[in-house]
Amino acid sequence: MLKDKDRNSEPNLPTLREVRERLNMTQKEFARELGTTPRTIGRHERGEHKLRLTLGQIKRLKELLEQAGMSIDDLPDDID
Repeated sequence: MLKDKDRNSEPNLPTLREVRERLNMTQKEFARELGTTPRTIGRHERGEHKLRLTLGQIKRLKELLEQAGMSIDDLPDDID
């Protein structure tokens, strides 16, 4: 799970919002790329919802991260 509000364990890891902003994308654009809704992205960024990604969405996120010069390894390990 990508966390935005609760980053106490690893404060140097990027949040989903930081990844999205580094990609220079709006919530709507980011949601479209991941195959979800802007509302879901917004709720996650506000800490109201935990984002659950399908394998296809994870692969797409990996591609987006690479475009931004980041690695999937830059994300937190807790994807429960």
